[in-house]
Amino acid sequence: MSAHLSEKLLKTWISGWSSCRSYQPHDDGRTVSVSLTDHGNQQEHFLYEPTDELALSLATETRADPNRLLTVVTTRMDELLGLLSPLGLRVIDNHQALMTVNMDGQDVEDPRPPDEVFSITHLREPTCRRVIVTADGEEAARGSVAVEQGFAVYDRILTSEQFRRRGLGSYVMRALTSAVLEDDVEHGLLMASADGQQLYQYLGWQHLADVFVVRA
Repeated sequence: MSAHLSEKLLKTWISGWSSCRSYQPHDDGRTVSVSLTDHGNQQEHFLYEPTDELALSLATETRADPNRLLTVVTTRMDELLGLLSPLGLRVIDNHQALMTVNMDGQDVEDPRPPDEVFSITHLREPTCRRVIVTADGEEAARGSVAVEQGFAVYDRILTSEQFRRRGLGSYVMRALTSAVLEDDVEHGLLMASADGQQLYQYLGWQHLADVFVVRA
């Protein structure tokens, strides 16, 4: 059974994502916003599949505030970007995607590293699990996952540039999955960058919606 795209699903992702980044989401009835405490306290507002009227209203507010980002999750990205174009906002990203996977059948065994030079450390915090992969004491890759309402919400799956194309992205994802399957999770959820989408599709993830980000 697959997860279905909805505003509730986006809010589940926001909650899990915030847990691993120590953010505090605020729902004002129109958007869910977070203060990006690790990025100079910029405010990021998340909007799900808005009407044209709501999109224009929030984009106008965004244009008036240089510290505000508006992130829109939608199945009609081109249409909305065309609608907002006359406002002159900067499109800082229009290549992300909200993705999901069914956790049934995922490998519960802790994976082997792709090369014996790599070692892995698992960290378990109250609201987030993390893995860090090192090579001779140097960080090679990392990632995190939080459990939120039956979803495993993955975040910051990163590989250091000098260690790319060595299978570490898949290794980190499988290590996190093995750890989080100890909890009662049915689906995985993540916001994928353009670079990450190919990896996640290879691992069985499915595209749910496009994501774009605009600012003044």
